[in-house]
Amino acid sequence: MKQYIFRSIIIFALFGHFSSNIAAQNPTGTAITYNFGTQYQLQSKILGETRQLLIYVPEKYKKSTEKFPVIYVLDGDKHYKHAIVSAEKLQKNGLIPASIIVAIPDNKGTHMRDYTQDSDKFSRFLREEVQSFVTKNFRTNEYKTLYGHSRPGAFVLETFVKEPNAFNSYIAASPVTSKKILTKFEKLFDKNTMLNQTIYFTVGGIDNEGSRSVNLMKSLSDLLTKRAPKSLQWKHTHLTQHYHHTTSNGTFYDGLAESFTDYQDPIISSYQQYLDGNGMDGIKAYFKKRALKYYTDEKITVNAIAGFGFTFMFDNKAQQAVDLLLDDIKNNHPTSIKLYGVLSAAYRTLGLKDKTLKVLEKMVSMAKQQNDPQLDRYESSLKRFKKSL
Repeated sequence: MKQYIFRSIIIFALFGHFSSNIAAQNPTGTAITYNFGTQYQLQSKILGETRQLLIYVPEKYKKSTEKFPVIYVLDGDKHYKHAIVSAEKLQKNGLIPASIIVAIPDNKGTHMRDYTQDSDKFSRFLREEVQSFVTKNFRTNEYKTLYGHSRPGAFVLETFVKEPNAFNSYIAASPVTSKKILTKFEKLFDKNTMLNQTIYFTVGGIDNEGSRSVNLMKSLSDLLTKRAPKSLQWKHTHLTQHYHHTTSNGTFYDGLAESFTDYQDPIISSYQQYLDGNGMDGIKAYFKKRALKYYTDEKITVNAIAGFGFTFMFDNKAQQAVDLLLDDIKNNHPTSIKLYGVLSAAYRTLGLKDKTLKVLEKMVSMAKQQNDPQLDRYESSLKRFKKSL
């Protein structure tokens, strides 16, 4: 018995020493903060209750006086955070314009009421009170997107067939609706030959969503194929690997990317395609049209010019790439290190070592002036090139 107690004391002591070492080695962390916007309270006369609005503005909003498009997110407490992360990723890569996100959380017990029983009243609330609050307090332009998942996804489709001009873009993830929606789309198409909106809708795998939902979305897709006017941009995706409750994130991300295809930089695969599209005049016309629709700058983007430069080089048109880059740097983007980088590649392709060296040196100098975080990479490129001479 004494031996057992002694061994227990030793084991306890060793374990206690081990545990204290773990505690001592555990680092003290710092809380990670993230810009998830601001919460507002809105007293709704239409609904007779106080509702929350969760509103995010992009970084660009704080640095400019521009007006921005707005993405309205239904059932907002569930989808607000993933909407922000997705929108930021898309904005950073130039796939959508920088946008304000307005999420509308449900109040307790209001979900079925808002999206089914009293959906007309909720529509008025959304149009007359929410949008009014946003336009009065934020710099917004006229471009609006409506997103919803499940029952709110059905509300998105219903809003389109009732008031197609209420929003420019409609995104519905796994909408829980009925066959009546098909009849409503048919009636809309009977009345309208010009619909300039975009619609993106999805459904998950048949094992989880059920054959009824999957077949209904396929029927809607077939109807749009046969009846939708050419002016309507639409797409349906069957997310076969997703459950009903997991389609929300992917639908939001892909829906925005699909909705803003005419915002994204044009891609050309050859120098001949560039010429066939009326060259730079054609590119300028594209960006002018984009600016009119999305209220953006008409200036051709750095990424677009860089892409054209590389395409020209790959097509054995390095001198044309040089001409394009020099003209754009002089007239539009004189401080773009990225364009100087493409220019250095074009000079190197042409075997112009002295000009390549001068451009690489220029890039290092500019990076120092701009406190560019990639300064080390530019200095390394310059060193490697000097060694190759």
